[in-house]
Amino acid sequence: MSDDGHTLSWHLVRWLLLALSVQGASQAAHADAPRLGPFELPQPQELAVPTGDEHFSPFEALNGSFSSPEHCAQVPNGLWIDHEGRGDCIRYYPHGLAEGGNRSVLVYFAGDVMLRNTRGVRFITGSYIERSPASIASDMTEWSTLAGRPTIYIARPGIYGSSGDHNMRRHPREIALMNRAVDMIKERYNVSSFILSGHSAGAQIVAGLLNRRTDISAAVMSSGLVSVKQVSRFWERRRSLPGRLLYDSRNFYDPMDEIDRIATDPKPQIYVISDPEDRVVPFFSQLYYVRRLRSAGFDPQHVYAQAADPRRHLLALNGRLAAALLAQGRSTNEIRRALTDFELDQRE
Repeated sequence: MSDDGHTLSWHLVRWLLLALSVQGASQAAHADAPRLGPFELPQPQELAVPTGDEHFSPFEALNGSFSSPEHCAQVPNGLWIDHEGRGDCIRYYPHGLAEGGNRSVLVYFAGDVMLRNTRGVRFITGSYIERSPASIASDMTEWSTLAGRPTIYIARPGIYGSSGDHNMRRHPREIALMNRAVDMIKERYNVSSFILSGHSAGAQIVAGLLNRRTDISAAVMSSGLVSVKQVSRFWERRRSLPGRLLYDSRNFYDPMDEIDRIATDPKPQIYVISDPEDRVVPFFSQLYYVRRLRSAGFDPQHVYAQAADPRRHLLALNGRLAAALLAQGRSTNEIRRALTDFELDQRE
């Protein structure tokens, strides 16, 4: 085996250990965790600034938070972003960035942490309640070590240390804020290109940025919410309380609507990782996205996987592994083989 092969195998072992230590998104809140009824209005508060091992607040994630330019200046790696007359503080967690310039940087967007039951009651996942800035920093260190490139975790509005309202996810404003955050990071650290990875609703962010940026060399979407309006209709039919009473999905941003805007010179590498038995974001919606990409002249790699959680949805580590291997310049065959090995290791 070559030195590169030994290095890859060693990193796969490390990632297996990491996977076993990371709890998946629980579908039930802690007994004492806050909840919001289907028609209760959120009660936002000033953005908290946890550091180190301090946990993120489930109340804040459920109700939203606000900030100001002065307050945001006190947030570690906080970016004050004004969009259409309203500002938010977007927090990011970097590892390995050089001050002088960075040729390629990996960026990760996480999925939702707020769930609704069939009666429309909102609650925060148990896994979010256990997260902290230190745990995110540790993840980024692991990812950077594997990729051999700098990494950044950008917190979506209202969660993981960013101000905003997670109730308003999927709307165009969220895409605009994330796009501007990438712009500011690019300018601050002199970044030439990005490799984006996003899981579940974080994949909507990746797909949205892919539609509007020319500096993305590769994009990886795992269990992706990439056909938003199609999936929203699917979810609405499953709820005892009609979805249209809770939100208007017609106002959501759907990456499908702008596929023709993806850069073609050069074309980015695109990986979509799906579990055909996904019980959260249906597989047919991800397959539809892949087929639309191919119709538009792109060559996405659609990788089938088997998630280890009961709902067959959690493929975030698979996605980050694929992004790391893309950063290493691995071939499509090598990436597919490594993802298969990683999946088999998780089952043992």
